[in-house]
Amino acid sequence: MPRRKRERGWPGSRRLPPRIDATSEQIAAAIFGMPANHPWQYERNGGAKYHCAACRREVHYPETLYNDGRCEECHGQG
Repeated sequence: MPRRKRERGWPGSRRLPPRIDATSEQIAAAIFGMPANHPWQYERNGGAKYHCAACRREVHYPETLYNDGRCEECHGQG
């Protein structure tokens, strides 16, 4: 009897972090701005929750969390 293959893709039980409104230049500057010998450790972000600074609603992908810490709705209001 053949083994069943596991389904591809992201597990549906975990939510992805929200998108950010950084430009590609800002992301590159943040990545390449670190010193070459900077100690780092890979951490899985399994339990992190992102909230809007204005309405405190949980924000997750495909929504955007803007640089001011607000969600799409609150960012558009002013």
